[in-house]
Amino acid sequence: MESFKLEAVSRFCIDRGELIEFELYGSGHINETYRVVFRVDGAEDVYIFQKINTNIFRNPEFLMENISRVLKRCSEKLAGQPDEARRSIHLVPARDGKMFSRLSDGSCWRAYHFIGGASTYNILETEEQAYQAAKAFGAFQMMLAGLPGERLHEIIPNFHNTPSRYADFEKALAADKAGRANLCRPEIEFAKKFSWMAPVLVDLQAKGELPERITHNDTKLNNVLLDDKTGEGLCVIDLDTVMPGLSLYDFGDMVRTSVSPAAEDETDLTKVQARTGVFRALVKGYLEGAQGCLTKKEIELLPFSGILITYEIGLRFLSDFLDGDVYFRTARPNHNLDRCRTQFTLVRHLTEKKNELNDIVKEFMR
Repeated sequence: MESFKLEAVSRFCIDRGELIEFELYGSGHINETYRVVFRVDGAEDVYIFQKINTNIFRNPEFLMENISRVLKRCSEKLAGQPDEARRSIHLVPARDGKMFSRLSDGSCWRAYHFIGGASTYNILETEEQAYQAAKAFGAFQMMLAGLPGERLHEIIPNFHNTPSRYADFEKALAADKAGRANLCRPEIEFAKKFSWMAPVLVDLQAKGELPERITHNDTKLNNVLLDDKTGEGLCVIDLDTVMPGLSLYDFGDMVRTSVSPAAEDETDLTKVQARTGVFRALVKGYLEGAQGCLTKKEIELLPFSGILITYEIGLRFLSDFLDGDVYFRTARPNHNLDRCRTQFTLVRHLTEKKNELNDIVKEFMR
């Protein structure tokens, strides 16, 4: 077994027993995630170990301070509830008392208790899954409302600041470093046509019409554990981007990643759809989970948030394509352009159904 694995397990407060497994796990693209199993008194003791990607998360101290505070709050809110140990992830402290450990090679590691009897799904299979995931994210929002203490660290500044993302696009277009602008003229024109949307949410926040909240910022289906037996949304995971934001960022990204059956990089754009049944399930679940903590203005803007965040992510793919694919990993030529086209196609479909989506939200406001 590689020496870094032995060093990693030695750093955390675990009754280690016999180490029988330390294998790559899951489908994440940012951190290296491992399933680690010890045999203790004849039984298996299972953990998740992660090597933190410090190229992206350059201040692991701030990162883990955010996560620790959020998990402490969740544990307090969940105290006394049935199956509370499985409704939030739990960090394993390092032997020096910190919530992560820096190994001799400089790499940073953290460990969580493994939550058994639950799974994540990369592809939405049913509207019930959309409802359960949205309910879990809504409950996460509710638990973190009014978190005491100082403001959380902004781990990635301007992460969902659409005007900033649009400015990045304009810079990428002006520079055209990879000489690709002529390959994506329709997408460039689409980005410009919808640029009016970019400042809407940040302007409303600046006016005090939208409250700053603690948001997850990566609300894909596979960031919720669903119970294997009941299908219930148990636990929100992958908290690296938890930081100050708007609730609409989270709901918008749920819409972006759920309402269409097409993959994010689908090249057959006829497969891109805006399924209103899935949207209804997302609204129902999110509002039930949030338990009344959202304002009327936030609820009214739920349909718009899906359009905006889908547009924003399309902008990011287009900007990276123009820059020469320097941020997102690509697996084929024009991969980022394909991703952009899929996002912009979904923006069109969501815009065409805007009135229908607004009517769905109004049903839940009566």
